Amino acid sequence: MLHQVSQRVPLTPHWLDRYRSGQARWDVGIRFLTGDAATIGWMTKRDGWAITEAGIEALDSYPTADELYAELYRRYREIDLRRKQAQQSLGDVQQFITRALAVVEPGSWTAHDDLAELADARPDDVAHFLASWRVRLANAYRVLNADGSIPGEGMLNAAYRGTDLRRRLAEEGVEFGADGRAVQEQRLTADALRELLDSRPAEPPGSAKRAWMVRGSNVEGYNLVDDWLRDGFVSLSASQLGKVDPGIGYDELRQAVETGYQHKSYAYRAQRLEEFDRFLRRMREGDLVLTPLHGGVYLGEVTGHAHFAESTAPHANLRRNVRWFNPRDPVDGNQLRAPVPALLQSQAYIVDLTEAYDQLVPLVPHEPAPEPPVPVPAQARRVLSFNAITPQFAAGLLMDQAELAKIADLLWEKKQLVLFGPPGTGKTYLALKLARHLTDDGAVKLVQFHPSYTYEDFFEGFRPEPGGSGTLTFALRAGPFRDFAEVAAANPSTAYILVIDEINRANLAKVFGELYFLLEYRDQSISLQYSPDKEFVLPENLFLIGTMNTADRSIARIDTAMRRRFTFVELDPRTPPVRGLLARWLAAHGLPGDAALLLDELNRRIEDADAAIGPSYLMDERIYRRADGLDRVWQHQIMPLLEDLFYGQRDLGEQYGLPSLRKAIAASEQPQP
Repeated sequence: MLHQVSQRVPLTPHWLDRYRSGQARWDVGIRFLTGDAATIGWMTKRDGWAITEAGIEALDSYPTADELYAELYRRYREIDLRRKQAQQSLGDVQQFITRALAVVEPGSWTAHDDLAELADARPDDVAHFLASWRVRLANAYRVLNADGSIPGEGMLNAAYRGTDLRRRLAEEGVEFGADGRAVQEQRLTADALRELLDSRPAEPPGSAKRAWMVRGSNVEGYNLVDDWLRDGFVSLSASQLGKVDPGIGYDELRQAVETGYQHKSYAYRAQRLEEFDRFLRRMREGDLVLTPLHGGVYLGEVTGHAHFAESTAPHANLRRNVRWFNPRDPVDGNQLRAPVPALLQSQAYIVDLTEAYDQLVPLVPHEPAPEPPVPVPAQARRVLSFNAITPQFAAGLLMDQAELAKIADLLWEKKQLVLFGPPGTGKTYLALKLARHLTDDGAVKLVQFHPSYTYEDFFEGFRPEPGGSGTLTFALRAGPFRDFAEVAAANPSTAYILVIDEINRANLAKVFGELYFLLEYRDQSISLQYSPDKEFVLPENLFLIGTMNTADRSIARIDTAMRRRFTFVELDPRTPPVRGLLARWLAAHGLPGDAALLLDELNRRIEDADAAIGPSYLMDERIYRRADGLDRVWQHQIMPLLEDLFYGQRDLGEQYGLPSLRKAIAASEQPQP
């Protein structure tokens, strides 16, 4: 076996001198002193660097240095790829493997095969996972080959290379036979590990090391959260999946999805596979689970295995039991800090929130959960609509309610809208705020265009992925727009809004391709260039908001065909809804209104509307904490922008500088004779 060390030769100058001519050069031995040769089993650093029998064979097989180096790195890349793949496939069960290793106490050992059986994985994947330098797990040195032999140097984690593990294990009480292998009587098999794990004291609520968001406010047009809170469960729609075993392997699950949802697109099947894999295979009892609803968050603990509920609607038939901590008292979503708010904007039904676990656990109430809510009648499937523009929302943006309502109406009627204007007018800010108000959490997505953005980046295209033996293959992958469209098509009663920032920085004809047609004809279908086997329809509930900077002359204007498909709303600091925004913001923060007067005077002097300066440059409280704050912004942000916009024009400081503007304002405030 490549990684098994059966002979060691000390790497001394005398030995290397034998390879100075003919088979190898002196620098071959020097290059061996890297982790690469150790990883593939040609070198060992146990008791000092030495070359293994496999290394001697390699020197004999590849007589020149170049051939030897090439083979060394080919094998190294192959092994490194295997370990990256193993880490990717087993990363989601790392906490489980850590718990399993915790019960392997001194005097016992386990095998890759046993951990693989527990984690529903392949033994080779577990071996490569534990050997990866990216993984550091306690007690991993107690994982041996199934026959009790110590893994070869190349299959040991870097933390244990150069260590006499047989002696270390023997000192802990592991017995070895005459053949040098650990005795099987001390091996903790998969059944023994499972029994030890089951006998461990139950962890307190919320002590799980994983957290998940499960979205239930809109599942095929229904709000299921009230049912979840009342009956104590979370669910997924699995109407076409069939009655699969909850302990199903990944490959079998993928086949079940491919079979059950073969009438759907490849992008839809990929989304469903990921959601089912998280719900069935990665989610565990004791995990923290939350679900958002109307700005609040409900928290609970997973208390049961995945199961199919009989006599239930197909949109809620795959379930896990949950003990809800706060079924009547949701946590205010404003209490959540990064990265939770961003993660909750995902369109997926299940989102891994483990990275925010430490933030979420303190939100779990310590008091016993109150009684479940009073049962409510089943809700009817809702009708597609926007949320109304309320006075409270308009007041929060410091903008006129009627102006915001007009923008929302234009978006509803045309389905595609562009907010355009000079820099600093809050185009992206308004687009996101408006989109998230008009629809549900998780139904808004942001993409940003740039000059190298293509159809393949935006909608779909072939992407490289690792193949066998270090090769690359190409697979069709959905881009953000196609993924978003698939989610929207599955939930036709919810408005899905895609915000495209800097929409005119890309070649729009190249990015949209045949989608140009569908933007205007939503009731039609079209054959796609990369997946012509199935006609594509752009959902009626998918809306687009683009933002466009009109001051940058280096970016292209939108062509006539695209203009016909979008409605345009200008954000200009001299017209509503942006006019007077800075003055309202200053007043709301208890700050003097001088900055608003200066900005108005500046824009009055700038004749080119596309070169006007928006109020957001001055909407930062830190500016007003310094005596020279306004001067600094003017000198280092506003004037450089104007110098670029009016390149070559003289006396810009006299015309647009603060002293000139202040002098004009002072003169206008003087009483007229």
